[in-house]
Amino acid sequence: MESVISLTSVSRRYPRGVQALRDVSLGIPAGQFVAVMGATGSGKSTLLHCAAGLDRPDGGRVRLAGQDITRMREARLTRLRRDRAGFVFQSYNLLSELTVRQNVALPVRLGGPRARTVDEVLGLVGLGGLGDRPVGELSGGQRQRVAVARALVTAPAVVFADEPTGALDPATGAHILRLLRTAADRDGVTVLMVTHDPAAAAWSDRLVLLREGAVADDGPAADATRIAHQLQAVAA
Repeated sequence: MESVISLTSVSRRYPRGVQALRDVSLGIPAGQFVAVMGATGSGKSTLLHCAAGLDRPDGGRVRLAGQDITRMREARLTRLRRDRAGFVFQSYNLLSELTVRQNVALPVRLGGPRARTVDEVLGLVGLGGLGDRPVGELSGGQRQRVAVARALVTAPAVVFADEPTGALDPATGAHILRLLRTAADRDGVTVLMVTHDPAAAAWSDRLVLLREGAVADDGPAADATRIAHQLQAVAA
């Protein structure tokens, strides 16, 4: 089975000689929930951005949903992300002047596939009946659930999540992680999540640890205590 996300010998160097990624190879199949961890500056977000086509590697190859995006033209890449990928960020990236329903419907209004109704995904994330509420009136946890609903409305092949629970309390964060876990288990969505929190990573199937832009460890995710020890060892 072809990987939904595939990085082959990917490197990324930023100005002033900062080597964010060093020869990273990674394949993620359909329905797998992968957590990426590492110390600050280890390349976690750069890996996610390159995998999603939000950043371009200097070397190597990236494939997303069966297509080589390494040198894909920006207009085509934008359409691929719109149709096959969903995004959940720590800062929510919602339009506060719009309603819940309008925010969730944005990918479809921009031309994405109408795979699910807005009411269906709002029900899935526990926001049924709040579709007409302005996003600016919601709590942080509710806003993040809106972001998850928006990510799922096109029935994407993959969801990219960058610190999705970083601004939430533990109980609310667990609700968001349960939604991502369910998307992987029930719908076969591939989830690639960057996190600093061992408790969040424990929801995943697989843990990828980075050190100075390279993969230091890659294996099944354990419980939060074990993950914390692994992270400490890699960051040392």
